Amino acid sequence: MKPFWESEYLNKEKSTFGNPSKEVEDIVPFLSKETKILDVGCGDGRHSLYLADLGFQVDAFDISENAIAKINYLKECNNLNINTYVCDVLEFEFRYKYDLIIIHGVLQFIEKAKQPKIIELLKKWTNINGYHIVALFTDEEPVPDDLKDIMIGVFRNEEIKDYYKNWQIEMFESRKFNDEHENGIKHCHAMNKIVAKKLDVCL
Repeated sequence: MKPFWESEYLNKEKSTFGNPSKEVEDIVPFLSKETKILDVGCGDGRHSLYLADLGFQVDAFDISENAIAKINYLKECNNLNINTYVCDVLEFEFRYKYDLIIIHGVLQFIEKAKQPKIIELLKKWTNINGYHIVALFTDEEPVPDDLKDIMIGVFRNEEIKDYYKNWQIEMFESRKFNDEHENGIKHCHAMNKIVAKKLDVCL
C-alpha cells in the first residue's frame, strides 16, 4: 500500500506538508546569495520552492515521481531555479559540495544499518561553515499503523546528536505533536530537530 502522501502529491494547488519549517526560515539570514542548497527527500517542495523563490540555487531529489512532477510543474509556473531528480539518497550523483543540506522527515524511512553511511555521505559533501537541518521521528511515540511498513528507521530521542558531535549544534528541539492530513488520517509523532554547522576543525 502506498503512503497517503503519494495521492496528495497529485494536488498541484496545495502543499502536502504545509509551509516551510521555522528552522528553515530562520537560517535564511545567515545564507549568502551564492549558497548552494540540497533538499534530500524533498517531497513536493515546501522547502525547495520557498528557498528558490528567495533566489537560492536549489537541488532537490525524492524517490516519488509524483512529488518531483509536482515540483517541476510549480517551478515552471513560477520560473524558479531548482534542479530536480527522482532517486534514492544513495543513488544521487554529487557534483559539488553544498552550503546547506536539508534532511527533513526522511531518515526514519531508511533502515538503521544504512543511516550512518548516509549521514556521513551528506556531511562529506557539505562545505566548511555549511549547515545541516535535520528533522526526524523518534520512538517516544509509537509508529502509526498506516506507516509501520515504511517507517523502519525510527531514532531514539537525541540519538541524532551523536552524529554531529564534531559539528557545532546551533539548535536542538525535541517535541511531540498531533498531525491531521487531508484524507482524515490522524497521527501523533515525537520528533527531534537539529541545526548543525560544519566547522573548519571538523574531520
